Amino acid sequence: MASWFITKFQENCRGFWKDYRWFVVVFVAAMFCDAGSTMYFMLREGPEAEMHIAIRFVSEIFGPIAGPLIGAVGKAVAGVLVGIYIRRFAAYIFVTASIISFWAAWYNMWGFRLYTPIIVQWFPW
Repeated sequence: MASWFITKFQENCRGFWKDYRWFVVVFVAAMFCDAGSTMYFMLREGPEAEMHIAIRFVSEIFGPIAGPLIGAVGKAVAGVLVGIYIRRFAAYIFVTASIISFWAAWYNMWGFRLYTPIIVQWFPW
């Protein structure tokens, strides 16, 4: 089973950067825009205001600056690995994740003043 993962990774890695470099660059930029805006609001409201449970946990341990940066690196690495493993859908994954992350960055900075997403009503705070 493990050999299948290794073989699939090696096969899909060939030419991946050449074919998807701009998708990856935009995706990583989106992750760090989201991280920067998360740092901005965490410095004011604290890590407990973060909706993403893993980012909140890491930020409670490492602080409101290092936490979102560690989270961004983790999400970027995970996204690229997923893109490599299911290469056929990599462009869709990168575009979708980039849109969501740019929206999150915008919301953290300005959007929260305009509206509250319905999903926020489901959270216990």
